[in-house]
Amino acid sequence: MPVEYGEPFYTLPATLSEDNGLAKKRRTTKKLVDPQKLAAKAARREQRKAAELEARRQAERKRRLKIGLAGGIAVAAVIATIFALIPGSLPGVSKLPLEDSSHLGEGEPATYLTPTPTSGRHAPSSPSCGVLTEQLPPEFAIHTLEHGGVVVWYNPTLEADVVAGLESIVDGFDDRVILSPNAGLDDPVVVTSWRHLKAYEGADPEIAEFIDIYRFRAPENVPCTY
Repeated sequence: MPVEYGEPFYTLPATLSEDNGLAKKRRTTKKLVDPQKLAAKAARREQRKAAELEARRQAERKRRLKIGLAGGIAVAAVIATIFALIPGSLPGVSKLPLEDSSHLGEGEPATYLTPTPTSGRHAPSSPSCGVLTEQLPPEFAIHTLEHGGVVVWYNPTLEADVVAGLESIVDGFDDRVILSPNAGLDDPVVVTSWRHLKAYEGADPEIAEFIDIYRFRAPENVPCTY
């Protein structure tokens, strides 16, 4: 006999079919993106990058500043040291040309352009330093200057108190200073060192400063005690 088919032996629940449909909808539906939020997020990201870059630049500037400051301090220290080694000077002091400063032969006469030469040919021996009462020959004076000494010349016509003032100045030093009369002076007092000279009207306190500055500034360094 022919078979009659009735209701299907199994059917899906309606609820399960509906859930599958929802699941499919969830898989196929895309979330809309807000372009303003994306732009704000990108802007914040760029701001962070810019801030990090600026921080690195600031750190590099500070590092270079420290290096430059350290270098500047070192250069300043070197400059200060150099200037400390450069002798000072006094206004009005004449620096004269260097003349032939070889030794004179025995009995050889010496001639000079001025009664107070600061270089030139000179005697092979040098005199003792201190206060002299008789005029020092210029050929011996030059040898003292070559050793770093200073010779204070004064006109013998000066009053006794002025000469006493000069003696007091010279007595303030214990090496390489000579006080001597000189009848050939046109000025009351002339102070000489190697290639340097200055005239004074009397026992000027600046003479001691001249001695401090220009003593030892010579080709040779030979003591000449009193």
